[in-house]
Amino acid sequence: MTKRFQIALAGLPLIALAGCMQTQEQIGWSNRMHTQIVAEETTAELKIGAVVSGEKLGAPERDAVKSFASFYQEEGHGALIISRPSNGPDDITSMRAAADARAVMLAEGIDTTMIAEGTYDGTGARQAPLIISYRTYNAVVPGCPDISHWDFADLSSNSSMPSLGCAVNINLAAMIANPSDLVGTQPTDPADLGRRTIVLTKYRNGEKTGAKRNIDSKAIISSAVE
Repeated sequence: MTKRFQIALAGLPLIALAGCMQTQEQIGWSNRMHTQIVAEETTAELKIGAVVSGEKLGAPERDAVKSFASFYQEEGHGALIISRPSNGPDDITSMRAAADARAVMLAEGIDTTMIAEGTYDGTGARQAPLIISYRTYNAVVPGCPDISHWDFADLSSNSSMPSLGCAVNINLAAMIANPSDLVGTQPTDPADLGRRTIVLTKYRNGEKTGAKRNIDSKAIISSAVE
């Protein structure tokens, strides 16, 4: 074996090792650290701008407030805030609209202590809206990178693509019923003390702790088709 050939063979492991070297970012893609689902705080808003001067809210606006109150009961956190414009073209109208919105919320079961009111500067606005808002959360996958400029033909690092797992986790995030469950530990329902007592009593007496099966729980395979 010639010396030149020996040197070439000795360099092959180094070339192979160089091909497998990955950056910390590429290792993170392989570990799917960028696909973590997190809860992103956001603000839900309802803007009511079509308030007739000197009148209360109309039927469409009252229905919108009812729906918004229902959403708040399902996903809202903190106070339900009514913001009316001040220094606007008609302060009395905005005050009456805010009071009417509060009445609708109370009728929908919102606790009066959870409704807050405030004002914002409506100077210069032709028709400053009444704004109702609350804090909520969205489930998102913020670590997935923009792959529009990624060279998918580049296989030099033999590493995972940055899009690995993104589509799956984005779909999972969209299916989370209450994204606030991702924020800290959630309270659990109280234990069924009655059922626990029955199971422990049977266990101590040497009896079966499972529920008894009746004839309705048994399946019979039909022999009509063979």
